[in-house]
Amino acid sequence: MRPTWRTVGVVGVAVGSILMASASGARALNALAAPALIALLVSVLQVYRAGRPEIDREDPAPGHPGESRTVALTVDGGALARVTDAVPPGVAAEGNDRRVTLPATVEYEIELGARGAWDLGPPRVVVTDVLGLFVRSFEPEGSATALVYPPLVDLREDDAVARLLGQETATDRQAFDTIREYAPGDPLRDVHWKSSAKHSGDDLVVKQFVSEQRESTLSIAAGATTGHDDAMASAAASLAVLALDRGLSVGVACPAGEVSPGRGRAQRRRVLELLARTGSGQPARPAREGADVVLTADDEGVTATIDGQDHRLSIGSTPPESPADDGERAQATADRDKSDSDGIGDAAVGTPTAEREVSR
Repeated sequence: MRPTWRTVGVVGVAVGSILMASASGARALNALAAPALIALLVSVLQVYRAGRPEIDREDPAPGHPGESRTVALTVDGGALARVTDAVPPGVAAEGNDRRVTLPATVEYEIELGARGAWDLGPPRVVVTDVLGLFVRSFEPEGSATALVYPPLVDLREDDAVARLLGQETATDRQAFDTIREYAPGDPLRDVHWKSSAKHSGDDLVVKQFVSEQRESTLSIAAGATTGHDDAMASAAASLAVLALDRGLSVGVACPAGEVSPGRGRAQRRRVLELLARTGSGQPARPAREGADVVLTADDEGVTATIDGQDHRLSIGSTPPESPADDGERAQATADRDKSDSDGIGDAAVGTPTAEREVSR
């Protein structure tokens, strides 16, 4: 607990009143000094009794660079306070410094920046009394993670990728086998409407053919030399998302770990989360040797090795709506999971407190 500049003024008034009382009598003391001393005492008790606040918060939905997210944290207590949430260099924040009356829920906007897992918080809570005479600072535990996916680049015009995905998606459409979850890019003629009507929510299911189940699995192994992990992650994510949108089963191995082959929205999220956290290095040798595509990022760019042949990837622009689509899905998933489980001074810029978490 420490006094503010207002406290200096109040103490000055009290001292001056006492000096005046020595010359003018006790009435001057009662008129000025007594209220000042009472104000100081009440302010001290109010700040002391405020106690350490507790924080309740959740991670914002992950997304791609450039997307915006709302960060919310609930602060308990019973005093006036300034709440400043620390933000890392990987995101830009607006409104993360607020004056509130506790208990309160503080919300502010962030813009996702560099790929990675970025720590938000812990917040700094400065409580004060109603007169602003004393303040007491706390840093309660309460952090969240802003996960930024790799940026997606357009590989649809790449000849080697087009040939690879064209071979993988060749299907005998007469040999119907079973049904599976709908994935973006599946033709509407494959939707099994009767089965979709039986599923909860708006999820669709599509018909899966025998040859599709047997052949259309794409395994990707991605590695990078030091300083080129962002390029590797972006290329691997772009290829994986493109293949998933074509209805393929996709598995990914990288220095941070592996994701087993799978389809659908959940698989897309698992792949992007893994590649958001990876650093430089090489995947495990068995995964690299058994992969359909080996991606290597170095000083010269990103090389895709397909059937023993090296091919330099031509990186185009970001596909329209792909990043926003991922963000909407992530936000919808977070909202669904949540429903199932049921301030003094001008605003300042938060202090960077976390670096990107990567597996080296």
